[in-house]
Amino acid sequence: MPLMDSLITTTTPAPPKMIVYGQPGVGKTTFAASANAVLLDCENGAGAVAKLTRTPYLQSWPEMRKWLVELADVDKADAPQALAIDTIDWMVQRIVEHVVHDLDPKAGADLTSTLGTAHGGYFKAREIVQNIVYRDLLPMLNAVAETGAAIILLAHAANTKMTTPEGYDQRLASPDLPHWIAPPFIEWADCVLYAHRQDDQRGDSREPTDLPSRGGESRCLDERRRRHRQAPGSGRAGDRQCPRPCVQDGQNAHQSPDVVQIRSRSTSFNSSESHSL
Repeated sequence: MPLMDSLITTTTPAPPKMIVYGQPGVGKTTFAASANAVLLDCENGAGAVAKLTRTPYLQSWPEMRKWLVELADVDKADAPQALAIDTIDWMVQRIVEHVVHDLDPKAGADLTSTLGTAHGGYFKAREIVQNIVYRDLLPMLNAVAETGAAIILLAHAANTKMTTPEGYDQRLASPDLPHWIAPPFIEWADCVLYAHRQDDQRGDSREPTDLPSRGGESRCLDERRRRHRQAPGSGRAGDRQCPRPCVQDGQNAHQSPDVVQIRSRSTSFNSSESHSL
């Protein structure tokens, strides 16, 4: 069959793939529970969250990978509504440990081995981690998404220095991922959302990250602030469409002190514990 006959001219609906990041205790895991997600427990901090279906505490990348393989192989009828990873930064750290200690026969249990010294040095181990993310982790997440499950990557927040296309340096909140591994996750996700409580003045003063991603153009800080003032509680996030059930506008946001605010680049969203994905 000629390759031209395989061109796709119709839309292909797919479950959303998102990164939700914020400070510890803001409600990221509770947000995943409200989405009826099966949660991969990578940091042993989800035991107190009610109505949450989760794995046992997974302490290594091989353990995490076994769960991803099994979730990718389930039939669509048995697939979970969503898969949440709590957290992606801890999963990346377990991949780093696996590469540095398990895959390098010379390192073994030597705690002094690092990304810079393992596998002959010169940060070769970093390239191996990148290979695992590009060629193993992200394809497995795509396979899980093909079963109909939404993908929610939870992450802690970090204060990061970024340079705008105009050359201005800014300090912004961003997912707490190493700078050398963050881009593939950002580019893979459909939306990157920052979560904070409404009564957290520190969170209100922060702006979402201006990270490159598909589906929308980057906007400068002043433009985002102007759009925040003009359209508070709007339900659109630039040109991208985030899943409606897990984000909604803020008409009733002030009725509960437990509301968690989830923001993308150009506007604010509000999600409470009662919302479902």
